[in-house]
Amino acid sequence: MLLKVILILWWAHYCYADIRLPKILRPCKLSDHKCIGDNLAANSFCKIKKNGYLPSKYVQESLHFDTPYFNASYIDHNLIIRNQDKCYVSEFFFNTQTDRVVLSLDCPNLDLESDRTFIQHRTYQEDTYYHYHIRGVYPMIHITMNFPSMDLCSASIFTDVAQMPKFHIDPKNKPTANHLAKDLSYLHIFERENCHARGPGLAYKFIDSLICDYGCPVPK
Repeated sequence: MLLKVILILWWAHYCYADIRLPKILRPCKLSDHKCIGDNLAANSFCKIKKNGYLPSKYVQESLHFDTPYFNASYIDHNLIIRNQDKCYVSEFFFNTQTDRVVLSLDCPNLDLESDRTFIQHRTYQEDTYYHYHIRGVYPMIHITMNFPSMDLCSASIFTDVAQMPKFHIDPKNKPTANHLAKDLSYLHIFERENCHARGPGLAYKFIDSLICDYGCPVPK
């Protein structure tokens, strides 16, 4: 089906000439959400967003993520997401040989704020819970999706933290204040694991709101 749609989209260019399609096709301008949505909808079950809207600020009830490197888990409560409306499509192409689609987003100054529960795991011991308020601004995040069979909900999503965030933390009690690390030399590892969990929800929200609605469940 994918190749049929690409052939139709590129028919005017190739006319009736017996010319093989190039390996990589970029059928749309990156700013043309309608064109991108039409291509995705032609090859999947998603519903095109004719008058899409993504608010500059919205609240997600919760988000759970794990950081295996640090033997820890986190829960963001009442997660406030700001500036996602400033994200934009930075890449979109079809690979005619692998029948895959790559769609990437760049998100400048993504602003995340929440009341966070930090759960420290230890072998043979009970988990320890800590609580703090956090707000962080990420100068740039890249989110890259690889679509198998044009299904966003099962896409491989890689989130790259291009620049470390600037953040403010307010511990809710003394044990938390005493436990939180002052050494930020491993921050890049934490943020890679943190944003690995955030990427799918951010991608689903952007695409479902502005391009084509797949109805993928947002990770919680």
